[in-house]
Amino acid sequence: MPIIRIIKPNDNTIVGIWKITENLIFFHKSIRLSSISKQLLENRNSRIHKLQFLSVRAILVELGYSDEDLYYKEKRPLLKDGKIISISHSNLFSCVIISDLKVGIDVQENNEKIGRIAKKFIGYETSYLTFDDLNRISIVWNIKESIYKIANTKELDYKTHSLVIPFNLCDNFTYSWLIYKKLKERYASYFLKIENYSFAYLIHTNDE
Repeated sequence: MPIIRIIKPNDNTIVGIWKITENLIFFHKSIRLSSISKQLLENRNSRIHKLQFLSVRAILVELGYSDEDLYYKEKRPLLKDGKIISISHSNLFSCVIISDLKVGIDVQENNEKIGRIAKKFIGYETSYLTFDDLNRISIVWNIKESIYKIANTKELDYKTHSLVIPFNLCDNFTYSWLIYKKLKERYASYFLKIENYSFAYLIHTNDE
């Protein structure tokens, strides 16, 4: 059986998390793909990339959508009903967030590499964490990756344009900010760990 977690942080938002335990045959029998998606799937070379692609569509079905409801514009995922969608996958996990608000989501498999690259994306956050604090550094990375997806600009600098308010791992929540040119937005930032994977999903707040 598929392992899936559904989270509803508010009335306007839903999150789906899927652990890939199935094979390609299972997904092919369970999901109806559009002709465009069939071609996109065919273009993916590795088995894991195909499974990630299909598991995202499986999440959509669990959340009341179909593959045909999803399309891409300039590589950005969109839904035909106008709701905001964000997608992420890492090895054996895939996740999706859908909302009426600006949202972003990220999952990463945790390893020591995050500590080696931390200086590239941590700026303000050095005021409350050290570079050997790998668990919190991983969450900061998840959050900043989610901000990057919301901002949708290649010019965004992780160190200077996004910041994460101090948090404890047991809180599973903090706030984060996007500060870029004339744009200043605050996000309710939720995070969690499942096995050796860290997740974060962000929701734009209107009370900054």
